[in-house]
Amino acid sequence: MLAGQRLAGELVVDCHIHLGPWHSFHIPDNDPQGVLHSMDLVGIDVGVCSPHRAIAHDYRGGNEEVAAFHRAHPDRIRPYITINPNYPDEEIAAEIAKWREQGLLLGFKIHPSEAQYPANGDKLRALWETAQELGLPVLAHSWADDKYASPAALGRLADEYPATKVIVAHSATSWEMIEQATAEARRRDNLFLDLTGSAMLPGAVESMVESVGADRILFGTDLPFLDPRPQVGRVALARLTDDAKRLICGLNAKRVFGL
Repeated sequence: MLAGQRLAGELVVDCHIHLGPWHSFHIPDNDPQGVLHSMDLVGIDVGVCSPHRAIAHDYRGGNEEVAAFHRAHPDRIRPYITINPNYPDEEIAAEIAKWREQGLLLGFKIHPSEAQYPANGDKLRALWETAQELGLPVLAHSWADDKYASPAALGRLADEYPATKVIVAHSATSWEMIEQATAEARRRDNLFLDLTGSAMLPGAVESMVESVGADRILFGTDLPFLDPRPQVGRVALARLTDDAKRLICGLNAKRVFGL
């Protein structure tokens, strides 16, 4: 990485990528070819994807979109199935059953603040119960003191569903968020911290590793929403051992996602 070249013989997994446009600002290279190009540019082997369409206005259409992306590039793209709780219970149950039957229920994504619905609300119980039954990861968008999905709320869900791997997105976006997220992760083994975010705080990754250990942290970029290169740099330039960087860049995700 420091030489400006792709890593050879190292696994790099991005636990938090997207696909497609977003309603509030321009995102270049947001189609499948653009996403794969960005991954190739920085040496990402596998991206775990939830389309913007799925977390915004059309979760079922977005799930179809990521399934097609995965089928076209099964070695590069891993799908999140996104659930929007603002729909009837029977529709949500049918959506979960559909992807389970097709063998593509490999992890869930929720965006509680976008849906304006709490992560622990009753209409998401089918998701959490399925994740618990199958031992699946759930990536949850979160901010410090988020009224819909704070680190504390996600920690309580991790306690309630101990077989589920709960991933707190954007855990390194502020020192307040780092403090809240690491405090929750120290209390349970099934809570993981995602580095995705636009804020680049000096010493953040080192502080998180010191607090919870390198085996609880996942590399993520938010591409194409964000340029992935700064996220690569924040890990490559962190004052950590090579073994710690290997865990963060891919080996932890290999365990979490069953790669």
